[in-house]
Amino acid sequence: MKKILIVVNLSYLLFGHDVSQYIVKNSQNNSFITKYEYGKMLYHNPRGISCAKCHGIDAKGKLIAKFVHIKRKKQYNCQIKTYDITTISKDKFFDKLDYFKKHKRKKFDKTQVCEKLIYGNTMPKYFLTKSEMESIYYYIKHIGEFDE
Repeated sequence: MKKILIVVNLSYLLFGHDVSQYIVKNSQNNSFITKYEYGKMLYHNPRGISCAKCHGIDAKGKLIAKFVHIKRKKQYNCQIKTYDITTISKDKFFDKLDYFKKHKRKKFDKTQVCEKLIYGNTMPKYFLTKSEMESIYYYIKHIGEFDE
C-alpha cells in the first residue's frame, strides 16, 4: 500500500493530476495500469487538447463549428466536424498522429472552398510515442468494454 501511495504522489507531481483512479484493482493483473486504462487516460488527457474534445467521449465524432466564408463575393457555409475514429484502420490512425510524417498536398477543385480551408488545419499535432499511439488505438477500439 505504501508503494502505491508513493507512485500516486509521484504521478501527481509528474503529470499534474491524480492517476490513482487508473490503478488496477484486479489481483489477476500484475501491471500498474492496463493498456486500456492507459489509452483511456491518454485519450482524455494527452499532452495538449483532449481527443474527446473533438471526437467525443465515445470517439464517434461530432460537429465542432459552423462558419460562413466569403470568397469573391460568394458565400460558403462551412463546417468543421470530426469523424468516427472507432472504425479507422490502425495504419490510418498512426498516419494521422505521426507528426513527423510528410503528407502530400491535396488538390482541390474550385467548388471545394470549405474543404480547402479546413484540410490539414484542424488536427492538433501530438508528440506521442508509438506505444502511446498503440494504447490510444486499443482504447478507442474497446471503448466501454472494460469500464466498471
